[in-house]
Formats: sequence, structure tokens, C-alpha cells
Amino acid sequence: MYESFYNLDHAPFPASPDPAALVNYGDLGTQLGDLASCLTSGQGIAVLTGPPGSGKTICMLAMTRDLTSSLLGICLRTGQFDQPAELLKSILHAMGRPHRQQDDQDLRLSVADAILGLPTSTDGILLAVDEAHRLTIPILEELRGLTNLDSHGRPLVRLLLAGQCELEEQLADPRLDGLNQRVRAQARVQPLTRAESQDYIVSRIRFAGGDPREVMSDEAIELLAIVCDGSPRCLNHLADASLQRGAWSATRPITRGQVLDALTESRRLPLRFNDPGRSADDTAADHLKHTAPQDHSAAKIELSQSDDGFCSVEVGSESNSPHPLQPPQPPQPPTRGDGIAWDLAASGDSDSTTPAGPAAGPAAGPAAGPAAGPAAGPAAGPAAGQAVDVTEYDVVLPETEGSHADHQPARPHAGLFSRLRRAASRTTEVSDS
Repeated sequence: MYESFYNLDHAPFPASPDPAALVNYGDLGTQLGDLASCLTSGQGIAVLTGPPGSGKTICMLAMTRDLTSSLLGICLRTGQFDQPAELLKSILHAMGRPHRQQDDQDLRLSVADAILGLPTSTDGILLAVDEAHRLTIPILEELRGLTNLDSHGRPLVRLLLAGQCELEEQLADPRLDGLNQRVRAQARVQPLTRAESQDYIVSRIRFAGGDPREVMSDEAIELLAIVCDGSPRCLNHLADASLQRGAWSATRPITRGQVLDALTESRRLPLRFNDPGRSADDTAADHLKHTAPQDHSAAKIELSQSDDGFCSVEVGSESNSPHPLQPPQPPQPPTRGDGIAWDLAASGDSDSTTPAGPAAGPAAGPAAGPAAGPAAGPAAGPAAGQAVDVTEYDVVLPETEGSHADHQPARPHAGLFSRLRRAASRTTEVSDS
């Protein structure tokens, strides 16, 4: 596909694990060495765990390949065995032995005969089981029984279990104490760091026979390391998709743009990627966007209760609290026509049900404040020809002294606000005329 365009011998990021392309990073080589020592000496069972996509399978295949000089390597790539008979048939198939429809005991004897009949030049078999976290307790007990086979004190079955981190919890089950006590080496594959991710990409390109500087730019490699979060599976997928897009657009080396385009397409898949790092300009723009004062043209409606028990509804009022980024402004004296308080009882509305007495008394003090005095004249007679800018309404509802059971049932607020709108429209008509 893109190998010839980038002068590669083969694809550097294949979907199938290739043990020849294993990249040692961190302490992975030391951990695999401990597992290999345990298996070759026959000291016990080896366990390899790690998160999904961390490279457990390729490590298991590499060990199966490298330790077969004196051992017969058998690798079972799946842990989907519902019955012990299925496991035993898979082992016989891997050893090239025929198997018929037999019961579990007959299959056990056939496996034992096949292992005991190995040539004297072979120390035994290396049985590696992938996806071991899917194995049930009966299957794990069957594997433990196979490790009992020996010849003159030399174990004939060396068992390697590889699976996700749930395997560690499963082996801690009290019902598997016999198997857990035989574990002599355990390793966990850790996610790659960003520096290790970059080295991983460079090593893969060199393994494919290419020059990393001609295939990918430093910015593209850095972006791959950031968004893939240390997962070799995500690195392989996104790097391969980036190379495909680069070959389609005849771009060499791969730039950050190709990686971003491939990332956008890959987000539709069930793979986990981090968000790419943003530049300093984008961060500063977002900061100004969130901290700059914003102008809200829509009128606000606020409901509050005064000290004497009356309810005040303010429509179109603005908050007097200063913006956190602006210095506090000194209070300005009210001007005529600005922030006029309207009393429904005094507005001349015929269908108003608010009593005039309590509305004019308490509202004029705590609710209307100093604006009630100068506003009383033009507010009482809007027909006098003066233009009034209505920006605030104070609706005062007196509290009754009866019990809650004597209160009138709640009614919709449509009538209340319709009267407010009619009062405002009359003022607008007067100002326009």
C-alpha cells in the first residue's frame, strides 16, 4: 500500500503481532528474562498480565519462539474453553496427535501419553495460554494437573499464563490456592511513557527498513505519543492510518496535519485516544473568552423577599455587583426616567387585584428606594405626553395572616406578566406619539 512510497520493506505497524518486531522498553526486558528463567528451569508457573493492547501477546509469542530450542512450544491464542475436554483436544491438535470423541479421562490419558512420548532431546513442552483471564476455574485446575507430569523429577509441562489484569484477581481465589502457590514468576506490562512511545515508533520504522526522518516528522511522532497514551495497539493503528493518508496525499514526511486527520477518523472506533495538545494561542483565546465580560441583552427576572415579608419581582433589572475583572465603580445618583418603579395598583390597570394600600406603603420604602419619589409623577400619568423608559417593575404582594389552608390556590403567572407587558406597551405608545 504505502510501503513503496516511503521506501519500506514491509509495513512497520501491522495489526497482527510479529514477535520479530518486539521493542524492549523500560524494564520489560528484565521482566521477560525472569519469566524465561522460570520456564526453562521448570521452577513453576509464569504469569504475564497487562492492560488491553499493551503487547502481552507479542511478548508471549516472542518467548515461545526463543525458548523452543529444548522445549516444544505450544501457544493457545484463546481462552475460550467451556469444558476441560476442549482444552485437551486443543493440546493434542497442537502436538499433531489425532483425537476422537472421547470422555475427559480418555483425553487426559492421551495428552499424558503424547507428552511422555516426546524425544529424549526435548525437555518437555512450553504451554502458553493467551487470554487466560477468560479461563474458568475447572480449566485452570486442568492446567494445574498437567504441570504434575514429570520424568525422573524433571517437569515436562512449563506453563505460561498471559491475560489482562483480572487474571491476578482470579488467581487469588481461595479455590485456586493449589495453582497460585505454584506461581514462581509474575510480570506486568506497563503502558509506555511519551519518550518510550516516540522510541517505539522510531524503532518500528527502522525495523521496516525506513528512515524515520523521511517517514515522519518530529511533530507528528510527538503528537502520536501524546494522543495514544502509551498503548502500543493505539500507536500501531494511528501511525498506520497516518501513513495511509500521507501516501494518498503524496506527503513525505508525515506532518502533524495527517495525524490529526487520522485521529478524527479513528475516533469513530472503540479505541481510546487523548485530546491533542493545544497551542498557547488557543489557550489564551479560551481564557479571554471565559473571562471577558459578556453583554446579555435579554431582560432578567428576579424574585426576592423584602424584610417586611413582601415579595418583589424585578423585570429587566441589572445586577449592581461589579465584574471580578473590573474595578468597583462609585455609586451614581439616580436620574429621572431611569429605573422607574411601577406599582400595579397605581398603574391604572383595571384588572389588577393587588391592594393599593400595602403596595404603596412598604414598596415605596424597601423595594422602590429613592427611585419611588421622583418616579411617582410620571409613573402615575403616562398619558401626559412624557416619554418614560421602563426598565424595572416592582410587584408587591402582601402576606395574609390566615393559615396556609385559607390561602387561595396557586394561579398561573400569565395574568401577572400580561399586565406588566400591557403597562409597558402603553408607555411605548405614549413615547412614540
